[in-house]
Amino acid sequence: MKKFYDFIYWLFMTFCKILFIMSICITSYVVFCRYILSKTPRWGEQSILLCMVYMALISASLAIRTDKHIRVVLIQYLFPESIREKMMSILHGLSQVTIFLFSLFMIIYGYQFTMLMSKSVMSGLPVKNSVMYAPVPIAGVCMLLMQSERFFVFMAKLAGKTIPGYENGLPTE
Repeated sequence: MKKFYDFIYWLFMTFCKILFIMSICITSYVVFCRYILSKTPRWGEQSILLCMVYMALISASLAIRTDKHIRVVLIQYLFPESIREKMMSILHGLSQVTIFLFSLFMIIYGYQFTMLMSKSVMSGLPVKNSVMYAPVPIAGVCMLLMQSERFFVFMAKLAGKTIPGYENGLPTE
């Protein structure tokens, strides 16, 4: 199971790296054309924006796997020492459920919005606007996939079992 999630993580990370390199190349080309050739390609800004949207939303799933997403840690210091561990375990479980529900929200409503935007065309690029909004449901699926790993390990830990490959816990880098 760990090898599967490692491969998926590598796939998402590689995709984001490729998009980042593409956005750097396109930006450099647009700047060169604008300031050296005095003619800016119409598709430049929209292409960069498209790369950034895909990269930002897909990379969010990477943060879920490594548990690097934004969260409030201050709350753990509000509990007395005697119940802190128990309360943090409960809050951790609630955060898992919240991320799962948010992923479902992104899939369902992101798909609906993507279909709605398929009726118009992007300015600067001869593609439908749905291409710009498609990363929302795609990112929801990616987040759900990365969250499923955390869920399986969490449930196994509650049952007092360990999943092979996760003896030292979940990945953190």
